[in-house]
Amino acid sequence: MRMRVAGASVVGGRTNNQDSFHADGPLIVVADGVGGAPAGEVASRLAVDAVVAAGPTVDPATAARHANEAVRARAAQDPATTGMATTLEIAVLRDGHVLGAHIGDSVTFVESERITWPHSLGAELVAAGHLTPEQAERHPKGAALVRAVGLDSEIEPETWSRPAVPGERYVLCTDGLTDALGDDLGPILADLRATDPQTCTSTLVKLACDAGAHDNVTVVVADIV
Repeated sequence: MRMRVAGASVVGGRTNNQDSFHADGPLIVVADGVGGAPAGEVASRLAVDAVVAAGPTVDPATAARHANEAVRARAAQDPATTGMATTLEIAVLRDGHVLGAHIGDSVTFVESERITWPHSLGAELVAAGHLTPEQAERHPKGAALVRAVGLDSEIEPETWSRPAVPGERYVLCTDGLTDALGDDLGPILADLRATDPQTCTSTLVKLACDAGAHDNVTVVVADIV
C-alpha cells in the first residue's frame, strides 16, 4: 500500500504564513507556529524538517521529540527565536498501519471523523469538569496551548494507530481551517469524498478563504491506495 497525497497552505488573514507541511507519502506532516510567540514560521519549519529527517521508519512520537529538540536548540542559540513553539500533526503509513502523533491544536481526520482535539487550557478545564464547552470558548485564555513543540524540554505527544484500509482518507490541517469552517468538518469532508486528494485540498482551502479565514490555512490530504 501507499499514500496518494496533496497539500496546500495559504496566508489567509495573516500578514505572513507561520504554517509548514510535508506532503509526500508514506509520511505527512502539518505544523502551525504558535501565534503570539516569536518566530512561529521558524518553529513550524524546523519541526517539519526534523520529522522528515527522522524518516518514516521512526515512530511518530519519537519524531515529535526530535522536532522538539530541534526547535529548542535553535531557540537557545538565537535570541530572536526565544520562546518559539509550534503544533505538530504526523501520520505515517508503515507495516499495514497508519501511525500518528498529535500535539497542539492542529487536527487529524480519518474520513469524516475527527480523531484529535486541542491541547488547550479550555479543553483541559472542560475535561476536568470545571467548565462547559460553551464557557471554555468564552474563557479569555481558553485557546492557550498547554502542549506544543518547543514549550518544554520534554513533551508527551498524543499518539494513535489504525489499520491501513485501502481507499481510506486522512486529512491533516491547521486550526485555520477549522476556525473558518467549524470544528465539525465531517459533512464537508463527506461531500468531498469522491474527489481526488488535490481537488479535496484545493476545495477546502478555497472554502476557508471564502468564509473569511483570519488565520493561515494548511491542509494535507492522503488516500491509502
